[in-house]
Amino acid sequence: MQVNAEPAYILHKRPYRETSQILEVFSRNHGRLSLMSKGSRGPRSRTSGVLQSFRPLLLSWYGRGEMPSLRGVDTADARPPELRGKSLMSAMYLNELLVILLHRNDVHETLFTDYHETLYTLQQTSRLEVILRNFEKKLLEQMGFGLNLVSDADSGEPVLAERHYAYHFEHGPVWCRTNQPMPNPVISGSSLLAFNTGTLETPHSVAEIKKLMRYIINNHLGSRKLKSRELFRSPLRTA
Repeated sequence: MQVNAEPAYILHKRPYRETSQILEVFSRNHGRLSLMSKGSRGPRSRTSGVLQSFRPLLLSWYGRGEMPSLRGVDTADARPPELRGKSLMSAMYLNELLVILLHRNDVHETLFTDYHETLYTLQQTSRLEVILRNFEKKLLEQMGFGLNLVSDADSGEPVLAERHYAYHFEHGPVWCRTNQPMPNPVISGSSLLAFNTGTLETPHSVAEIKKLMRYIINNHLGSRKLKSRELFRSPLRTA
C-alpha cells in the first residue's frame, strides 16, 4: 500500500537504532498509526527539522503491516501554532491522550479536524481549561463514549440547573440531595448544562467540569498513567 501527501500530525517520536525513529502519527484518513522513519535522525537528514509535533504535515508512506515506512514529508500550507508554556504543555497532554486512547487505524476525520483546530485555539492562554475540556468531550464522543449531560440517568428527567448530581461512570448524572464530597464527583446541574451547550464561563463551573472530566478520563485510562500530567504539578498546572 502506498499513501501520498496525507494530512497528519506527529503525536510522539522514539529513537530506533542509530539514525532512525518510530513516529506515532494521527492522520486524517488513516487514523492513528506508527511509521518507521529511516535515517531521519542522522546528521545528513533533510527531514529531522520538519518532523516535529504540532506542525501540520503532509506525509507519504508505503508498506503493509503494523509499521509502514515513511517515504516523504512536506509541510502543509498552514503555519504551525505558536505554543509556549501552558499552551505547549496542554498540547502535549492532548497528544498523549490520543496515543493512549485511540485504536490504531480507526479513522476519525472529525476528530482530526477538532484536534487541528484545538491546537490553534490553545494559543488563547486565558481559555486553556475550557479548550481542554471541550476537546476531551469531543474525543469521548468520537470514541463512542459520549457523556450524558442533560438527563438524570436513573429517572430520565431533565437535568435541572439548581440541583446537584453525582456522576457515575458509564451511567451518567444522578440527582443527589447534597453537594458534599462523595466517591463520585458531585456536579451542579448548571455546570452540566453549560458544558453540554459549550457555554462554560464561571470559574466555579470550569472547576466542576475539570473534576468531572478527570474522573471520566481516569476511568478510561485504567491503570495507565499520563506522563504529561507530571508537568502540570508545577505552578503552570492546567490539565
